Amino acid sequence: MFEKRKFLVCFCVICLFCVPKTQAQSLVEANKLFAAKDYAAAGKMYYQLYQFDKSVEAYTLYTAALMKAKKPDLAAAEAVKPLIQQAERAARMLSRCEDIQIIDSVIADKADFLNAYLMGHESGSLAANGGEATAYVNSLHDKRFYAQATEEGAYRIFSEIKLQDQWTERKKLNLGADSLENNNYPFVLPDGLTVYFAATGNNSIGGYDLFLTRYNLNNDTYLAPNQLGMPFNSLANDYMMAIDELHNIGYFATDRFQPAGKVVVYTFIPNKEFAAVENDTAMLVQRAKITSIRDSWRPETDYPQYIADRQRAIFQEKTVTQKDFSFVINDSRVYNSLNDFQNGAARQAFLKAQELEKEQAKLASDLEQLRLGYAQASVSEKKQLHPDILSKEQKLEELAQKYGEAVKQVRNLELKK
Repeated sequence: MFEKRKFLVCFCVICLFCVPKTQAQSLVEANKLFAAKDYAAAGKMYYQLYQFDKSVEAYTLYTAALMKAKKPDLAAAEAVKPLIQQAERAARMLSRCEDIQIIDSVIADKADFLNAYLMGHESGSLAANGGEATAYVNSLHDKRFYAQATEEGAYRIFSEIKLQDQWTERKKLNLGADSLENNNYPFVLPDGLTVYFAATGNNSIGGYDLFLTRYNLNNDTYLAPNQLGMPFNSLANDYMMAIDELHNIGYFATDRFQPAGKVVVYTFIPNKEFAAVENDTAMLVQRAKITSIRDSWRPETDYPQYIADRQRAIFQEKTVTQKDFSFVINDSRVYNSLNDFQNGAARQAFLKAQELEKEQAKLASDLEQLRLGYAQASVSEKKQLHPDILSKEQKLEELAQKYGEAVKQVRNLELKK
């Protein structure tokens, strides 16, 4: 699929599915509604036009009119508050619209849009997980994050680790479910701490919005999610942020400007540091909406070549034959596959040794996180962490000894054969 994908020189999806009226014409109509004191209709129209400050103003005046009426409508005035808060959030997001280079766009069926995500091995893998849910598995294939519908019908994100070829230790990610209706579309950076996901709920400016959170090493929880700015988020559904740090390429999906059942997957170059779009109102709205990807291009970059280079590198990486492992039997024999073992008992002993190695690696990782937390902890917290650190250090020594004995047994059994 990807070899045949064409680079779109001037992609402008808004022209395909937008209403006949231009932004300027619609703005004139909204201004007329405002002048006629039809503040509710004007507020809604301003919001759709990305005129969020004017939307706040119109809704505020509408609330005041409701309260000044001969018979104040308290319920209606209360119902307008979420619209004002939503417009205020959108205005803040517009003001911090990020200056990213969107280098490609592919329209896909929503049912299989993940096929448009081309990433290297180090970034892990994405897959559908039933319904609209997706799953992410890390590059070591020993940890996964996935969304799943609960009994209440809302999506939640869970994590699991693989031990002895079994997925265990299922945990629900605490992502502030009190303000988020659905949590879905997880992706984790190679650091294992940074999680991108999409959510609907009170903080959304329209359907699914993209969020970022980080794992808190000190208390085994996740930090309060940060809502991404524009152009990643819009008044439509925006989801499935994924970034290949090694190849410096990122993706996100959205159904803005798309008919039912279709999404557009944007490919972009991630910024090393945040850079905002210059605050020119007309250009800011265009960049936030992504009316044309050409608006984000820079003259010194050959984007077709940029994409081709990364596609080539990723495809070469995926086609290289991967060794399952590298295990030294003696000075003249190194095994790279279970099929290399001639002794069945040695093969089984090696599998047990691998399990010990995974357990040892996980414990070492947990211990390292505890030590990092200890360095930043208060005096009272250090007293609580100290016994756990000592216990894990002792267990790690025991595991290292067991692993060494297991490896020796593997070699002895195989050499007997």
